[in-house]
Amino acid sequence: MENICTVRQLRRKTKPSARCGRNTAQPFKKRSPRYGGNGFLNHTFKPFWLFDGNTERAETEYFRSLENICKYYDLQIPDVIGVSFPQNIYQSWSITNERVKAINKKLDCIILKDDSHEAVLATISQFDTGRMMYYIPVKPLWKWLSDAQQQPVAEVVTAIFAYLYQVVQIPLYSDYETFLADQYRYVEDMINEEMCEDDAEETAYKEEQLDELSTLQNSGIKLGRLMAEKVRLENIEDIVLSYANAEVRDNDLAILAIEFVQLYKAYPNRNMFDAIRPDLYYPEVNERIRADEYISFYWSGNDSVIETVMSMIDCTFQEMGITDEPIDVVLFDNSETAKQESFGFESLFFPLLDRLCTFLNHYDH
Repeated sequence: MENICTVRQLRRKTKPSARCGRNTAQPFKKRSPRYGGNGFLNHTFKPFWLFDGNTERAETEYFRSLENICKYYDLQIPDVIGVSFPQNIYQSWSITNERVKAINKKLDCIILKDDSHEAVLATISQFDTGRMMYYIPVKPLWKWLSDAQQQPVAEVVTAIFAYLYQVVQIPLYSDYETFLADQYRYVEDMINEEMCEDDAEETAYKEEQLDELSTLQNSGIKLGRLMAEKVRLENIEDIVLSYANAEVRDNDLAILAIEFVQLYKAYPNRNMFDAIRPDLYYPEVNERIRADEYISFYWSGNDSVIETVMSMIDCTFQEMGITDEPIDVVLFDNSETAKQESFGFESLFFPLLDRLCTFLNHYDH
């Protein structure tokens, strides 16, 4: 069977028309601190346009943030004197949003309301993941673990997987409530239903597929236990440096592993969901490709069931108009808004993930 790439292009679809400023957000369970942050990630944002709070306070906070953002981007403050509430806010926001987008078309200006603010301007931008499916094959690791001569490679790859599984929280296909677990189960159910209708030749192929599904499930469970071991994450730097300093090594793997360690040390608590904000990006759209659906561990791109699995995924994604990608939010609730690092983690993580998939794909046969 032709090998299927582990990094695949997602189908592009027309996005819904933007509706900035009417967003509702929910807090994440855990987030890492960031330079210049204002604590907004600990709040629940509510739609300003359903405003039922203190009008005077809202106007005061909003126009203070308007002054801050105009100063930050060197813009003229819109003149809305004589316009009543809330049209004064809506009109000045609309003008400011257009001017900000003229400076940086990737930015959107929105109005947020939370426990600390009645109305505050913020900018949001979305990280471009390339609309790819980042599927990491684990079959190469399973083979290396059973080969005594490949134990050093297996140790390094397992340590990288432990970081991605425990910290970045990339789902594993053998974990029951994951997207890919559902896809593999659907394929298994479909094969079982078709078994009674096939001739002997087709039945033999179906049995081969069922054997593959049994193997990948059992192997995934065992690999998941290894990837979940805390000691592998605790010793990741020693494991990687030991391999990098060995006389016999794969230089590409050694360099890749060192860069993963550097990423872990720079962002020890970051996971792939920290900057995913569906509540701020077309929140009214329910049919969307979620991060745990296009980033995942899977068994292999070269087996008897993957073509069916990928066809099912492609059909599912064709119906989706939105892809959840990382969002950067900057509040302008004070005049000291500093130039913040945007997507520092993501700009390192996704290229590394791409290189890891490419490396493993060479051995995925």
